[in-house]
Amino acid sequence: MLSSEKAFDMLPYVSDIYEKVNIQKYVLDNKRKGDTKDKLAIMGFGLDMFSYIMKQSPKVKTEIFTIVSMIEGKDIKEVKAQPFTQTLKTFKDLFEDKDTIDFFKSAMQ
Repeated sequence: MLSSEKAFDMLPYVSDIYEKVNIQKYVLDNKRKGDTKDKLAIMGFGLDMFSYIMKQSPKVKTEIFTIVSMIEGKDIKEVKAQPFTQTLKTFKDLFEDKDTIDFFKSAMQ
């Protein structure tokens, strides 16, 4: 579970990612039909969005490293030096957490 303080600290970086990779267009272009309250549907959409962001990662590399460093409580240099799979897992887990995604979504509206 992500603390409120960490979530608020991440907001500027999440907002930068949102703008730099045009998440709003992605969401509108990929709106799913059906019950958006279904946990599996939300998680699936979150994972699809994660994949989209990873494809755009050169644009948001700094933000990704910063967010992962906040989640893991490490210096950015440590995150850059750690195995890629660990960084990827930490960032992916963020998009699998329904409460965190709901918080970021409501904070950016």
